[in-house]
Amino acid sequence: MFLIRKIRAVLMLLLCTLFIAGCWDRKEINDIAFVIGIAVDKEGENYRSSLQIALPGQSGASGSTGGGGGTSGDKSWFMLSNTAKTLRGTTLEGQKALSRKIYYAHRRTMLIGEDLARDGVASMLDLFTRYPLNRFSALPVVTKGEAYAVMDTDAPIEKFPSEMVRELCFLNMRNPRSLKTFIDSILSDGVDPFLPVASKVENVPKDWKDAKTNIKLDGLAVFKKDKLVGMIDKAPADALILAMGEANAPEVMIKSPRGDGDIFIKLNENNSSLHPTVKDDKVTVTVQLYAKGVVVDNESNYGDLREKEILKLNDAIHKKIKEDIVEGIRLIQQKYHADILGIGRSIHQHLPKEWDKMKDRWDDIYPDVEVNVIPHVIIENVGVVNKPIGVVEEDIVHD
Repeated sequence: MFLIRKIRAVLMLLLCTLFIAGCWDRKEINDIAFVIGIAVDKEGENYRSSLQIALPGQSGASGSTGGGGGTSGDKSWFMLSNTAKTLRGTTLEGQKALSRKIYYAHRRTMLIGEDLARDGVASMLDLFTRYPLNRFSALPVVTKGEAYAVMDTDAPIEKFPSEMVRELCFLNMRNPRSLKTFIDSILSDGVDPFLPVASKVENVPKDWKDAKTNIKLDGLAVFKKDKLVGMIDKAPADALILAMGEANAPEVMIKSPRGDGDIFIKLNENNSSLHPTVKDDKVTVTVQLYAKGVVVDNESNYGDLREKEILKLNDAIHKKIKEDIVEGIRLIQQKYHADILGIGRSIHQHLPKEWDKMKDRWDDIYPDVEVNVIPHVIIENVGVVNKPIGVVEEDIVHD
């Protein structure tokens, strides 16, 4: 009896080996070219894709001058750029000049050139979403000028320029626009897409020794469906991000309530909500903003920042935030007719019957929507000192 059980156990183990797949589809690291970032541009009727490919042999100690299967130089990456009639064709052309298989699963950023964005990104998105190795969590960014020029910066603080773009996106917004959210906003009703804008800059004056090129975020790119319609400068862009409740600890500069100079207040916590109302086909939306503030710099001669003066600061920052957000919303309403805040979507969510009546006319209704901004900011901390440092008592202005 014991022998029969033993034989059965052995047979079961042998049968189990039939379902073990093993490493039949393995890929050796030495056979793969890891794409860590891509820049896509339009050149006339052709597409240009520029792949930033990691060089593992150069990713060790700084100052390395070789290794990694014959690589050389002091960069931990190199660019592979090709043109073709189609975007997929650029990849096929690039593969002809590369001894390793192009592998996209590690790509986390994609730079979109301004000309391509204005022409439309639908065909590009079709490729990026259909091909299974593309990450939906990758961060798309529009560039001023050619995307490959921004991708090819020095960006010395990070190993790869594409990684610097990613870090900048997370510093700018709590939830940066991913490929998934960008596509969702293109396909959704009542909201228009937007993306951050990146540009190439010098990190020091050009005549300095060892000047390097760098990357900075420069505002927001506004889309209607899949086409870029304009770019918003950083100041109104920051106000709009704050109105969305997506700002990552922004700092707001206000004029001192009395005296001379400016005061900077950091909003450590912020969130917002949209509350639409419809009456006689007239749409009104209230933006409620909640935040907690900390005084991080007092470059004025204003007061001891006691209770009465903090209330004055509260009034001043409420006024400043309201003015900035109203200006930003007016810009996207009147100039670009783009609903990047999702006002139409808020109507769809809160008043679905009213939305059904107006969704086909939303593009005509949106520019005339009345927007009210009600900020609620509580200043919780003024720092370790109350009085402005370096200002004598006689020059301090009190309430």
